[in-house]
Amino acid sequence: MDARAFPIWLMVVLMALCGTAQARQAWDETDIADLADAIGEAWTHGLTPDHYPSPDDVSRLPAGVERDRLAREAFMALASDLAVGRIDPRRLEPDWTAPQRHPDIALLLATALRENTVFDTLEGLSPSHPDYMALRRELIRRHTIMQAHRPIPDGEPIEPGDSGERVDALRARLYQEGLLARQGEPGAPFDERVRTALIRFQARHNLAADGVAGSATLRELNTPPRHRLDQVRANLERWRWVARDLGERHIRVNLADYRLEAWSGGELERVHRSMIGRGYSRTPVFSEDMTFIEINPVWYTPTGLGAPWLRRFQTNPGYALASGYRLVDLSTGAVVNPSDADWAGRRYRVIQLPGSGNSMGEVKFMFPNIHNIYIHDTPQRALFDNVQRNESSGCVRVDEPRELAWWVLQGEEGWTREAMEDAFEAGRTRRVWLDNPVPVHILYFTAVSDRFGQVRFIHDIYDRDDALIAALDADARGEPLEAELADPVEAVADVQVNP
Repeated sequence: MDARAFPIWLMVVLMALCGTAQARQAWDETDIADLADAIGEAWTHGLTPDHYPSPDDVSRLPAGVERDRLAREAFMALASDLAVGRIDPRRLEPDWTAPQRHPDIALLLATALRENTVFDTLEGLSPSHPDYMALRRELIRRHTIMQAHRPIPDGEPIEPGDSGERVDALRARLYQEGLLARQGEPGAPFDERVRTALIRFQARHNLAADGVAGSATLRELNTPPRHRLDQVRANLERWRWVARDLGERHIRVNLADYRLEAWSGGELERVHRSMIGRGYSRTPVFSEDMTFIEINPVWYTPTGLGAPWLRRFQTNPGYALASGYRLVDLSTGAVVNPSDADWAGRRYRVIQLPGSGNSMGEVKFMFPNIHNIYIHDTPQRALFDNVQRNESSGCVRVDEPRELAWWVLQGEEGWTREAMEDAFEAGRTRRVWLDNPVPVHILYFTAVSDRFGQVRFIHDIYDRDDALIAALDADARGEPLEAELADPVEAVADVQVNP
């Protein structure tokens, strides 16, 4: 072959290959049908099909540049919403700092068109977590039944022994929730059977399980079916915000459920009750790696919480010292005798030494983060018996802390259960760096699946659901959409839910 002709030949081949690649980017009829199916099933993910170009509009266009452009626009929008969520969580929660995904959607589209896998590619972008699947099934089920219920009239708390219209309505709601085997006769009193069913409802929703239908319980009982459906949609969106890989061995805290879970190899190994930040110091949502734990920690009081003890050192230093507190000079870091303190010319901080009254308890689990939030023990362990446990100043307090510490330390070189217990009993502060850091995910879900795969609704303790639901219902211009999802019941038979 003539050497001078080689570049021309190569150019022709490259142009042909480029033309073939471009041809592969065109949307054929199968791709268009797959896209239409995916948009039609967007509602099963809690998304609104009206937010995407209409499949009918796309299908009516003749094959060509305009149809390809509109189809690409629809694919990119739906793919982004399924992969990372429709709403940027930082719009609603400014302190939200969990890592976000950034998939190459353009590359995924190119591959899907080349392999005719548009529908499967879009479905594969949604979370495969069992909780997401359970919420998706619940959304379909609730769309199918959408059963209205008779609200319980407002009034005084309904208590055992009461009877009348409000008790009849209470029994009807508990029956509808599947907590009573039969509805009973009109006028029948509030008996032990009703009380037991009500306690089960309260426990399921993280309400005070006292068997009395007070204002908070009535509010949950009277929640309209449409709001429950929207609540499922909100929590599907929250799952799309979560990293797909939580870690082979990791800890999850669901703030709304006051629940800490320790996972390994896809299996739930431990569950601990937890406390979270109260209203004015809400615990943020974020993820970081636990890199060390402190056994018998010193408490370095933050400015606000240490201020009362600074005053105590001035007025009653003996009491402060007896309670395990010490005065530290901020300039030198040295512990100062309060009688020698220069209150006018120096700045001090209060620390609390290890001991039975230490506010950190026996152990801190440290995953450095910008919020200065961590998991720790507490001397106020009786508070774990409360149903609602928003009791902390922002950190997560955990029940049975030694058991969690042992779960963390398992596999760490040189540690046995006996060695760990000896470290606790020694009473001295010991920092243990982890060879195998443990990812910690602080999350917020108000609809969760139980161990049977059934969805349980939780009291929205931080009042976050309504804002998220409103954001999901807004179109691209931020205006509310009035249209309801079209005929979801008819689509249920054909919907594909990942197993």
